[in-house]
Amino acid sequence: MTVNFILSIALILSCIYMFYRIQFFEDKNLVDSDFFQAFMLTSISALLLLVPINLGNITLSFFYIPILFLLLYNTFGYKLLSIGIVFVVYYFVFDYDLMQFFIFLGLAILFFLIVPFIRTPKMVILIGSNFIFTCLYMILLHLFVAPISLNVGFLFVIFSSIATFLASLIYTDIQNLIRLYKRVEEEKFYDPLTKLGNIKTMDTHLDEMFLKNESISILLIDIDNFKLINDMQGFESGDRLIKQLSDLLKNHVPTGGTLFRNTGEEFSMVLGDLNFDSTVRLAEGIRNSVELTKFHVDESDVINMTVSIGIGYVDTKEATRKDLVKIADSMLFAAKKQGQNRVMFAPIG
Repeated sequence: MTVNFILSIALILSCIYMFYRIQFFEDKNLVDSDFFQAFMLTSISALLLLVPINLGNITLSFFYIPILFLLLYNTFGYKLLSIGIVFVVYYFVFDYDLMQFFIFLGLAILFFLIVPFIRTPKMVILIGSNFIFTCLYMILLHLFVAPISLNVGFLFVIFSSIATFLASLIYTDIQNLIRLYKRVEEEKFYDPLTKLGNIKTMDTHLDEMFLKNESISILLIDIDNFKLINDMQGFESGDRLIKQLSDLLKNHVPTGGTLFRNTGEEFSMVLGDLNFDSTVRLAEGIRNSVELTKFHVDESDVINMTVSIGIGYVDTKEATRKDLVKIADSMLFAAKKQGQNRVMFAPIG
């Protein structure tokens, strides 16, 4: 019996790891969808039926532990489908006792109705509820199916709790790794502070814009003397100022335009099929708005900031992405050189 306890625990842990590992190997990505969770936990539950645990006159397994995970972490539809599939395997494939399953099902419904309303970390809920669930399961089996000795029942509860603790530990660790992985992947294309696309995203966006727009304009918006501000106020205040400026700039993005954060203090706004005069007016409006705004360094202190803006404007049939960015960059350089807090653009026509 002890061997089967250990085999069941090893099966749960290895399957959780292997499911994620195989899925990552196939897709080169970490997926955390409800379908994947349901498929994994239902499969583990079915596999645990291969390891029967004999408690005298009763044969059980740890098949219910993955179901408890599913009831806590997944949607109602997948919960119902999973329990249905496990029942088919439980009764029609392995011929386990039907009464035992109905007792499990009654407790599972009780678990489903009560546990979601408990405001405690999920790992604590899972371990605690599994302990109570297994104790009640043993008592009801003892009363309605066949007698279970106190020692055997106690041993089953202990090993079930150990299995749940270890499984929840590895499951939680994998969930944390998935969140970290997703964050790293997102930061390849998005700025974590402002949630704006970065320069890689901007380049991709521009390539798409060149395929569907007749003209494209770009505003390169750079905070004046930001290094000095950072040195005087500190990097934490600098981040706060960047966030406030990004929020201000978002309010100026016209329909069809997109805002990006290129580097530390530089933003870009990409606009499709906006005429040149409107682009210049927009840039001047942004410059003026920044100049008049009080930016909060902390809860009590405010400062003024200014920006220099370089405009790039091209006909998509006559220029490339590199041409557009080069024009805007040279105009931004000119704005900085001529005293900052100004908009510069190259004449067209």
